[in-house]
Amino acid sequence: MRIAAVDGGQTGLRLRVVGSDGSTATATAGGFDYDAGDPAATVLALVEQAWARLPAAQRKPVDRVGMGLTGDHRPEEVRRIEAGVADLLGAAEEQGAGQGAGQGAGRVGGRVEVRIAHDAVTAHLGALGGAPGVVVVAGTGVVALARTGATGATGTAATGATVRVDGWGHLLGDEGGGFAVGRHGLRAALAAYDGRGPRTELVAAAVDRFGPLDGLPRRLYGTGGTVADVAGFSRQVAEAARAGDPVAVEIWRDGVTALVGTTRAAVARYLELAAEPGTAAGTAPGTVADPVAVSWAGGLMGVTDLVREPWQRRVAAELPQARVVDPAGEGLDGAVLLAAGD
Repeated sequence: MRIAAVDGGQTGLRLRVVGSDGSTATATAGGFDYDAGDPAATVLALVEQAWARLPAAQRKPVDRVGMGLTGDHRPEEVRRIEAGVADLLGAAEEQGAGQGAGQGAGRVGGRVEVRIAHDAVTAHLGALGGAPGVVVVAGTGVVALARTGATGATGTAATGATVRVDGWGHLLGDEGGGFAVGRHGLRAALAAYDGRGPRTELVAAAVDRFGPLDGLPRRLYGTGGTVADVAGFSRQVAEAARAGDPVAVEIWRDGVTALVGTTRAAVARYLELAAEPGTAAGTAPGTVADPVAVSWAGGLMGVTDLVREPWQRRVAAELPQARVVDPAGEGLDGAVLLAAGD
């Protein structure tokens, strides 16, 4: 069986093809924009870009597709994505409707099955291999997923229950993510430029990246790439923090505090769900449960010195009911599992 897996986040989409012999090939495309007028068309265009970048020998029809996508897509958008992906990757002769809102499984075009889930689901699958626990996904945005039971083939909880914490998007949430760090960095640069805030090397960094600051609003607003551009400035905030800039250092500390808060909330929700009668991980009232497995995913957690290590230390110190474990894999691995599951 040939499988295609898609991991689609706000700053990039990755596509992996796994051959029946176990061989793999991976390609990338751009990311998603919350302000895109047609999210389904955006997803399909990016999948097509990534598919075209695979070696020609790997662009053969697949039997199943697993997709983890950022955002919450409406049912009609999910159906369009399923049909379009099946047509592109499976050379389907006919198209049919899929299922689900934000996640689903539909057999489209006869033999091609497309399974779509939120990217937090595939990140959880990749990090914990379908086992219960909490996974904090920190990239451009932030979301934590708590699952008290095993994960089924379509990404839904086969047993137990699931709850999501944050993941509200760059305008309403995603605290501690790359967009939030970049936004705070630009705000600090503008405040220093105006004389409203302390001096910081972020002024020069912002000018180097975006040009004169009096033109920054025109550069960022309404371009279609605002989220990616702002999140990208987190790299300059990291460089300034490593150089000892106190404003940048504080921005990263605040970001870690936000991630710890999200983790704390997710662990608390997990324990609430697990204590309910009839859940797979349920325990009798008053008993001491095993520590909750907590892992991580997302590109921002790759910033080891400024994010992952301080986050790990604080979770270990502040959440005795949690046990931090290294991820077994990443979101793309979770999308493979989503596609391969029975």
